[in-house]
Amino acid sequence: MSNLVIVESPAKAKTIKKYLGKDYKVMATVGHIIDLPKNRLAVDVEKKYKADFVTIKGKGSVIKDLKKVVPKSKKYDVYLAMDPDREGEAIAWHTADALGLKNPKRIVFHEITKNAVLESLSKPAKIDKDLVQAQIARRVLDRLVGYQVSELLWKKIWYGLSAGRVQSVALRLIVEREEEIEAFEPKEFWDVFVNLEDKDTKKVKVKAQLAKKEGKKFVPKEEKEVLDLEKDIKKKDFVVYDVEKKESKRHPYPPFTTSTLQQAANNLLGFSSKRTMALAQVLYQAGHITYMRTDSTSLSNQALNSIRGVIAEEFGDKYLPEKPVFYKTKSKNAQEAHEAIRPTDFKLKTDVIKEKFGSAEAKLYDLIYKKAVASQMTPRLVEVLNVIFRVDGASKKKYDFSLKAEKVLFDGFSKLMSSKLQYDDSFQIVSDIKKGQVFDQKEFLKEQKFTKPKARYTEATLVKALEKYGIGRPSTYSSIISTVQDRGYVKKVERYLIPQDVGRVVIGLMKGSFERLVDYEYTANVEDGLDNMAEGKVKYEPFLDKEYKLLQKELKKANKEVNKEDVVILGSSDEKCPNCKGKMVERLGRYGKFLSCAKFPECKGMKGADLEEDLDKDKYLRPIECPECKKKMVLKMGKYGKFWACEGYPECKGVVSLLLKEKCPECKSALVERQGKWGRSFIGCSGYPNCKYIKKQKKIKKK
Repeated sequence: MSNLVIVESPAKAKTIKKYLGKDYKVMATVGHIIDLPKNRLAVDVEKKYKADFVTIKGKGSVIKDLKKVVPKSKKYDVYLAMDPDREGEAIAWHTADALGLKNPKRIVFHEITKNAVLESLSKPAKIDKDLVQAQIARRVLDRLVGYQVSELLWKKIWYGLSAGRVQSVALRLIVEREEEIEAFEPKEFWDVFVNLEDKDTKKVKVKAQLAKKEGKKFVPKEEKEVLDLEKDIKKKDFVVYDVEKKESKRHPYPPFTTSTLQQAANNLLGFSSKRTMALAQVLYQAGHITYMRTDSTSLSNQALNSIRGVIAEEFGDKYLPEKPVFYKTKSKNAQEAHEAIRPTDFKLKTDVIKEKFGSAEAKLYDLIYKKAVASQMTPRLVEVLNVIFRVDGASKKKYDFSLKAEKVLFDGFSKLMSSKLQYDDSFQIVSDIKKGQVFDQKEFLKEQKFTKPKARYTEATLVKALEKYGIGRPSTYSSIISTVQDRGYVKKVERYLIPQDVGRVVIGLMKGSFERLVDYEYTANVEDGLDNMAEGKVKYEPFLDKEYKLLQKELKKANKEVNKEDVVILGSSDEKCPNCKGKMVERLGRYGKFLSCAKFPECKGMKGADLEEDLDKDKYLRPIECPECKKKMVLKMGKYGKFWACEGYPECKGVVSLLLKEKCPECKSALVERQGKWGRSFIGCSGYPNCKYIKKQKKIKKK
């Protein structure tokens, strides 16, 4: 007989087992063992919103095995060591309930190290019922909203669609950004630069940009203005009118939170949020980093001392501040008992992680290590020069050209972590320039440009937006982004999240009938309410009762007012109905767009939408004929995207994939676009599995 420690993960159990003696047995639940059933609402709204939790399929044997090892003697204890958050607390509570434990001990640690585990065993607590209640409330509210609104989507659009309390708000962000881009009207402007050379020494060469005309900001709007300017200042000297020189400190950023780790891993390593969290989970469970779901930027005294030791030993005292650097956590609901994400042992280097796990885990660990250490290093010290060159035109008008330059006086934290990871380091680095110096104009440079809309969301910028609006929590960012893609509402092309037609239709219905549910402020207020419940300030039943009653009013109204045929209309069409010759509209069906009579259901005239209109003919191959019967092929939309199908369907079922014109360099077959395990698109050979060629993707430069 021995003490029993229960965790969620076998990997976590394996790590903890190394730290405990023969008096402890460590077992895992392998995640949740209890949840709401998938095939029914399972919430009794008449009985104080009681949730009808059931054992998850396949977990009965896990519970049975755990019951066998529960100590019968009072000399031994059961310790529930689930993750230190609301979800972990709920798993602990469900486990205790399923095993019939009368007095289990709850232990919490934020890093799986020997000291942390042993310390938690010496200070056991009870399950925090407020945390459990808050997690159950979240699960119940999401079930009430998701289950009932999804049912309405099935009635008004088609079966199988879903809406979620948080995923729908994320979808709204993506759709509205796309609508902004489509509505954007670009405006012409011109960038003007001059290459200058010091008239006397010929040693100082710089590039300055047009800034002002007659003391006012001047950005040419058309080419004529640029040509007039070029003619006006031709062969004129440029005189240094003003030089402003000052020292500036660039401070390092704080160590990673869940949000900033996902953003950095996406921007710098190309990892999706889902992959980042999976890799971080591996590192955490092996005891190499602290808990990876956190919005705190705090570091423990032990960690600070370790980091300062690394800095002194590897970089020298000049890179070590007199005192530790403390960062203020921005999130108002951050749990300061948590730490930022950091290595548990700063002596452990990246090459060891690579050998033990692989290159992906090593890259993420290296990023976490450098960010934590750099956060405690001295600032980067630069001397910033703002130089104004003035030229008098033939027209007597005065033009100012500006140059920003900097000298690095001390590299500080960027010795470890490149400044490019911290801020835009775009200043020119030049020698001293003095007031009154005269420069020759060596070259006049002009470039036509157009204003651009905001960029589409990437996973990194979407996580940043979710955090900004208070949508979700660190533990949910990854699942939110995965869900909108898995549902087919959003497609990731290269790095960008692009809403699909079905996503637009769903969010259109949600905004029209459930504006409250997809309101950013409302969603953030719900999160605040759940946080307050976790602190014992808000009661379970009144919180859910208020939300449920509002939802019922909205559902009743939507059921009555929303017309199924209107919801799926994407826009008007110039085509004429083949039956009544009236107007047609473009509708969205389960497998893509089609045209139907605007008078439907009175007139059932219908045509297939010409999908080839939007096809990039320079990029994709068009099959000449059906490989089965030699008839013409037409572009269709299926469950997994576009494909070519025989026009003789259903008599002939010949199909061809949407192939690229580019050929495989190894077997000369056409290449095809595919999607990988982590949701990232890639280009591979259509001859797979006989040919396994994958095209290397060019890295997208940040603008």
